[in-house]
Amino acid sequence: MSSTDTRRSARDVISLIPALFWMRRAQRLHRSLSAPELLRRLRAPGPEAAAGTDFDREDGERMRVALARIGRRLPGRSDCLVQSLAARMWLERRGVPFVFRLGMRRGPAGLGAHAWIEVNGQVVTGGLSVGDFADFAPAAETDSPLG
Repeated sequence: MSSTDTRRSARDVISLIPALFWMRRAQRLHRSLSAPELLRRLRAPGPEAAAGTDFDREDGERMRVALARIGRRLPGRSDCLVQSLAARMWLERRGVPFVFRLGMRRGPAGLGAHAWIEVNGQVVTGGLSVGDFADFAPAAETDSPLG
């Protein structure tokens, strides 16, 4: 399902239920955790690939669209960081391996930061224009000569 499709399948509509659950939970965690703790949780290793884990590109697109749709309708913060936290918890529950990305870019308004989640190289949160961002999360995990 893409965001331009006007017809929604039953699976598309049903995916809004867990999206709502995980987005609300992510919003609560975002409000209650310090920034360092939030990033620590997002960067923590996800699950190993489990036998029988069924998650394909269609599932990833369905998750991306459901989280974005729910996020637009919820009061409170529902930006890329909250959506990444929601996707992380949802994917962990399903036993699906993923990678958390945190990046930045320089634009006309200055520096901008962005967070997203990938499954097998497919973006499942954070929009599809992540190619404009330089991923700096792996660099932050190594020992810095400055720190």
